Amino acid sequence: MELKEFIDKAFEKYEESPELIDFKEELLTNLQDRLKSLEANGIKRTDALRQIQIEFADINKIADEMSLEKKKEVFEMRYMSLRNFVTKTRAAIYTILGVLTVFAIIISCFSYLFLGKVDAVTGVMMLFLAVPLAGFVYMGLTQETATRNPMRPMRAAIYAVAVFVFLFGVILVPIGPMSIFGEAKSLEGALAVLIPFALPSLGVITFLVITEPEHRKAWVLKEAEKQNEWAKNFETSGNAQTFGIMTAALWILAIGAFILLLIMKLWVFSWIPFVVALALMMVLLAYYMKK
Repeated sequence: MELKEFIDKAFEKYEESPELIDFKEELLTNLQDRLKSLEANGIKRTDALRQIQIEFADINKIADEMSLEKKKEVFEMRYMSLRNFVTKTRAAIYTILGVLTVFAIIISCFSYLFLGKVDAVTGVMMLFLAVPLAGFVYMGLTQETATRNPMRPMRAAIYAVAVFVFLFGVILVPIGPMSIFGEAKSLEGALAVLIPFALPSLGVITFLVITEPEHRKAWVLKEAEKQNEWAKNFETSGNAQTFGIMTAALWILAIGAFILLLIMKLWVFSWIPFVVALALMMVLLAYYMKK
């Protein structure tokens, strides 16, 4: 049974309405994104479909006796919550990286307090701070969320290595030869240590960012198109210009009232015009958004 059939069966007790149709389409998009994500992780399509169908059947059973609105909340919580995408393995890795990061900060502080040497601090940070931070970069980029598909592991690994090299160079500056904290105490010495690490890593990161493909999920792109269409209509209808003019007039009056209160030495009340102006601006925006 295909995904659409599961969704139709889950809502067969309810009368079709435009809102229900939109919700079912959104849920189908989320399930299709979930299927693509599982396939991208090396799971066969049949096994991925079976896994999604099991997940879907479980939450549908929980929500079966609920009202339509509550049922929508259950589905949205299951497929829109970040917890749905963080496995136990990933949660364990996140925890280990977090512990290492905190450990690096604590040990660095103790090293400096007891030894009073910068090189002791940076030595600890190289091992326990640069590595977990690079690990967080990799885990974050390969983490699927409700709005984004995970990045390919190889590309994320290049990002992580580039971040590690950059951090390694930054941390190395205080103890490197001719460093700014060394005997030479020169900026040239610090740059001589930093540049071989910083420039290549920043170059790699810049290239990756420029060539980065779209990772947003289909439903997010669809929502973005709706927002762009609304903004276009808001602009072409003339409401945007009217709202801008009225907002400008409103703030001119607020500034005038503020100056008047200062002249009258009523500075205690000088904040009121700005609060009133901000509130009226929100009212105007709500009005023209519905218009």
